[in-house]
Amino acid sequence: MDKIYSIVLAAGKGTRMKTDLPKCAYPLLKKPMIEYIIEKLERTLIDENVVVVGHQKEVLMEILGDRVSYAEQKEQLGTGHAVLSAESRLAEKKGITFILPGDMPLMSIDLTNQIIKAHQEMGNDLTVVSMYFENPTSYGRIIRDDYGSIAAIVEEKDCSNDQKRIKEVNSGVYVVNNEDLFKVLKKIKKNERKNEYYLTDIVSLMRHDYKIGSFVVNESFMMMGVNDLYAVSIAERYLRDEINKNHMLNGVQMISPNTITIGHNVQIEPGVMIMPNTTITGNSVIKERAIIGPNTEIHNCFIDRFTEVKHSLLYDSSVGEYSTIGPFAHLRDHAEIGAHNRIGNFVEIKKSSTGTYTKAAHLSYIGDAIVGNNVNFGCGSITVNYDGVKKHLTRIGDDVFIGCNVNLIAPLSVESEVFIAAGSTVTEDIPKGSLSIARNKQINKADYYHNLVKPKQSEE
Repeated sequence: MDKIYSIVLAAGKGTRMKTDLPKCAYPLLKKPMIEYIIEKLERTLIDENVVVVGHQKEVLMEILGDRVSYAEQKEQLGTGHAVLSAESRLAEKKGITFILPGDMPLMSIDLTNQIIKAHQEMGNDLTVVSMYFENPTSYGRIIRDDYGSIAAIVEEKDCSNDQKRIKEVNSGVYVVNNEDLFKVLKKIKKNERKNEYYLTDIVSLMRHDYKIGSFVVNESFMMMGVNDLYAVSIAERYLRDEINKNHMLNGVQMISPNTITIGHNVQIEPGVMIMPNTTITGNSVIKERAIIGPNTEIHNCFIDRFTEVKHSLLYDSSVGEYSTIGPFAHLRDHAEIGAHNRIGNFVEIKKSSTGTYTKAAHLSYIGDAIVGNNVNFGCGSITVNYDGVKKHLTRIGDDVFIGCNVNLIAPLSVESEVFIAAGSTVTEDIPKGSLSIARNKQINKADYYHNLVKPKQSEE
């Protein structure tokens, strides 16, 4: 059986996005747009994906790596020229090619397969994917002849007034037999007004000698192109609704799901409850019976079962089972929180690990530290990990009590079964079983107020 290929047109600059990124690298729900497309194509009937790159090609190539083949469009000379850029990859290969824009992240796996199967079953040489809009502004119009066959596609700026009233429009998606595609592309003439080669011209070039068919998509939102920041918001809404729906049908409880954003790759087990105004993105995993939110942001994190995270920010970190995080906690840079921990109000943990039953209830900073089991950080206690030049490690053993407002000056090792008195600034290692007191002797100056304040008042 002939192979099936795709050409994804991703060479655009994304000028209307107001960004330096190439358009297809722009994030939707914190994930590059092109990734949605390639991930879906990899699960379709397509055997090989070719991505046409151009502006800042290295950005897209870094995102996709060796998952796809690449063709480069060195000059922005239109969609016809972009597809022709893939000639060296596909011209000698027998089969069919599925062509789509790289800014179309909503098209489903099922729809892609349906289009391909329709092309094959109808025996078409070219299949044009179209849709209907009541107000089809900015779309190319499908021009049909007296027999209902597609005769041409006319871009809106080139349409006559009568043609502008046509409601069937071009989606920008095509399926073409490879043997015909590149022969016809070389016959396209440059559009004088735009100085570009239009891919749409293959219809008029093929209509007499080849079989052209159409596939009409009813759910037109799947074919929307994301060309500006307003379109980004619309695409994200569709993605959000579909993702949330699937999770809820799988047993995830969501309170006010319209306020909840879940990324495309997030895994959530049944029995999880997600509260309002929560965002979970990246490759996060949320295990059963966890409660997440409200007002929480989680990115690339592992949250174990029976854990509660509320009013907090967690990035690239993990939390063990039966732990509570927040409110107003911040975990980042591979913080690894053990089971049965309590990380409370205004506590920040960075690049550190904690054992089981460890607590930092409020107003603490734990950075670059390895912390054992059953450790208690008193209010305001911190690891002082930065000397102005380098970051240093703090090691804390098991069963350690750290009093309020303690400064642990790294590099430092605190052995197990240690007590550290409140207000201490610790600069030396503490041996096992010790009580450490590192603060100056209190000095009370008698009659200080009387001697300092009263004379000033009498002078006035």
